[in-house]
Amino acid sequence: MNQKSLTGRGPRRRTRRGVRVAERVAKGLITIGGVGTILAVTLIFVFLVWVVAPLFMGGEPSARDSIARGDRREPVAHVVVDEYLVLAAEIDAAGVARAWRLDNGELVSESRPFGDARPACHGARGDTLAFGFADGTARLYTPAFSSEFVPASEREAVLARMGQGELATIDGALVQRTRDGSLRRQRFAPSASEPLELKSGVAIEAIDASIHDDGGIVFARHADGTLALARLERSENPFTGEVESSLEVHPVPFESTRADAPARVLVLGEGDRLMAVWADGDAVRFDARDPSEAKAAERLDLVDGDGEVRALDFLVGRNTLLVGESTGKVGAWFGTKPDSGPRPLDGVVFVRAHEFDFGDSPVVALAASARNRSFLAGTEDGTLRLGYATSGKLVAEVALRDAGAIDSLAIAPKDDAIVASHRAGLSSWSVDLGHPEATLAALFAPVWYEGYPRADHTWQSSSGSDDFEAKFGLLPLVFGTLKATFYSMLFGVPLALLAAIYTSEFLSPRLRAPLKSMTEMMASLPSVVLGFIAALVIAPLVKDILPALLAMLVTVPFMLLLGAHMWQMQRADRIVRWSGLPRFAATAAMLPAGALLGLLFGGLFEDLLFGGDLVAWLSGGPGGAVGGFFVLLLPVSVLVVGWLLARHVAPWLRRRSKGWSRQRIAAADLGKFLACTLAVLALASFGGWVLSGSGFDARGGVLDTYDQRNALIVGFVMGFAVIPIIYTLAEDALSSVPAHLRLASLGAGATQWQTASRVVVPTAMSGLFSALMIGLGRAVGETMIVLMAAGNTPLMSWNIFDGFRTLSANIAVELPEAVRDSTHYRTLFLAGLCLFAMTFVLNTLAEVVRQRVRRRSYQL
Repeated sequence: MNQKSLTGRGPRRRTRRGVRVAERVAKGLITIGGVGTILAVTLIFVFLVWVVAPLFMGGEPSARDSIARGDRREPVAHVVVDEYLVLAAEIDAAGVARAWRLDNGELVSESRPFGDARPACHGARGDTLAFGFADGTARLYTPAFSSEFVPASEREAVLARMGQGELATIDGALVQRTRDGSLRRQRFAPSASEPLELKSGVAIEAIDASIHDDGGIVFARHADGTLALARLERSENPFTGEVESSLEVHPVPFESTRADAPARVLVLGEGDRLMAVWADGDAVRFDARDPSEAKAAERLDLVDGDGEVRALDFLVGRNTLLVGESTGKVGAWFGTKPDSGPRPLDGVVFVRAHEFDFGDSPVVALAASARNRSFLAGTEDGTLRLGYATSGKLVAEVALRDAGAIDSLAIAPKDDAIVASHRAGLSSWSVDLGHPEATLAALFAPVWYEGYPRADHTWQSSSGSDDFEAKFGLLPLVFGTLKATFYSMLFGVPLALLAAIYTSEFLSPRLRAPLKSMTEMMASLPSVVLGFIAALVIAPLVKDILPALLAMLVTVPFMLLLGAHMWQMQRADRIVRWSGLPRFAATAAMLPAGALLGLLFGGLFEDLLFGGDLVAWLSGGPGGAVGGFFVLLLPVSVLVVGWLLARHVAPWLRRRSKGWSRQRIAAADLGKFLACTLAVLALASFGGWVLSGSGFDARGGVLDTYDQRNALIVGFVMGFAVIPIIYTLAEDALSSVPAHLRLASLGAGATQWQTASRVVVPTAMSGLFSALMIGLGRAVGETMIVLMAAGNTPLMSWNIFDGFRTLSANIAVELPEAVRDSTHYRTLFLAGLCLFAMTFVLNTLAEVVRQRVRRRSYQL
């Protein structure tokens, strides 16, 4: 039905069908594109959360087996479990080693590694345990499992004895049918060394050892209260292949005011540090770097309060000591080298870096993982708790019921099970540790890592040592991202905005289009090319001309402003006639003039302020602190002098200049500019002199040790990358301001600069702010430039001459090498989620601010 117009006549033309169809198609495509974009962003966010979420999920233990071993009179000294979770092996206080099936408790094998000799004591857990005997000798015990596949020649006979079962005990070994049908034979094969004579005829009452392939250290306390250190050396005869051993025994002198002897002795690390521990927590640490002259280095109190030591064990590497207390606490101690303060003779101070509070029941047993910093603690009430020492995370908790006292604990070689040996038998649980090293505090708060002098933010995902602890502190990466963004925007934003204002308001229309096109072409340069140029060309060049470059930061703006003031001194007709290409050429000539002036004065600048060598001065070399403060105070001095000029000098000069000629006013402006320049230099010098005289030093903050790939290089090159984006959008926003606003301002007597700064810029503020936010997003997500030019070091320092690592660069470097679904892998995705969140928050805030600015602009 045709619609009638107000005149009563129908429309003379109808919209063609093709146009209506095209409109509907375009509308549908736009809707699909918009919804698809929102959906894609949402799906990316959901995927990131899905990958990251397991980091914060705890492991849940599930009971596997609980076996009874009948009447057992001897407590268990040590228990281990094989990697396939089918065998558990123990050695008791009488020196009898037994292996049990974990599924039904059947005894698989029994042996006496020490013969008929009964141990008097044993050391801390480890791959090799030291046992002491009443005759003054020590023996090293190695609990080991041997695994082999049944050869084809024996397969039929073994299958006949196994029947249809998956497991069978055959001739002192456990045979298991694997998933592919093979037969794997597991056997407990403990070994014991020959007796090591430490002190003949004097019983050993406490012992410990740290053993490696080439030998090791044995530390013992004898019944007469003396301490002895034995250094064991092993070497293989190249001709016979036999392993030859030698033993050197040295007394360890120490003075103690106590009447009782130490209850335990410990060997830390590879034997360069020893410790004697009393039951009440008092301890003496010895420096044994020279085994023949071990000396007491430090006295400690390992127990918090009035408790007692009930259990001791080492984390992997034997550098962190776990102390189980009668108060229900577990303390983690390790050595540090503090930056200041009193130090023992070896420079190492032992600290209680971490603490777990497991209630009021005493901790009676401890066991540590051989793979990471997780440990298992058993309390007197039969509760087992699995924790992670560094992050402080409680991974799992289980309770033993009617099991009696806990003798020994073990964590499976693959960290997938825990085992408890108790008076009633032996119990095991399957566990999934998950990602215990990843907690919100460990990722974003300072963490005290082993050997560090204090808690710190650290990212270090790999190393060459077996006992290395991965460090996943994300804050250095977040800081590096913000640092790169800050310095790049600090360099790029003023240039881009001023260039946009100049192009839009002052440049001749004939030159505007080609110059804008040339600037926009800068955005086509790939980031990898810019990064390559920055790393291989700009970084070495900047190091060679660093003093001149710093001088150029002053001389180039000075020459531009000087040229502007001198241009004002021309006759009015010449200014109008030369407002096109000649003015542009004169302005452009000031840039190389300022750079040349900086090159000429760079050496003088370095000699006067930095003792003749700026790079050496940054590293703490000769030269006072005045130069550093002079550089830092220059921007502040400019602001102070500018404020005084606008507040006091400009109004006075305006009143005095009434009736002056244009030439005289221009000369007064030039004199004012030169006087202000001298005032800025004088104020910065005076401030530097005062601060230096007060004992302050500019080094250690924004100015510090020079690294060739640093934030200055990244700021320059990344600023070069964001300038085209900001410039193009800002120039478009300024050009879109209605012409009648400019004409009205100029007609009211305002100058071009007054019109630009007070009319055009406020009106276009919404667009300018959008340009800044798009440039900011470009800088936050940049990868290749910072990867190649920033040094790739995850440091937290505002030093402009130092390197850093960003979130995006870290993902690009490490994700290809990360093991799928590992903590490292998921933490890298968390870094991506952090980058996503940062971008989202910045864009949201930017949109809120932009809308407010836009509403204010409409009111003009």
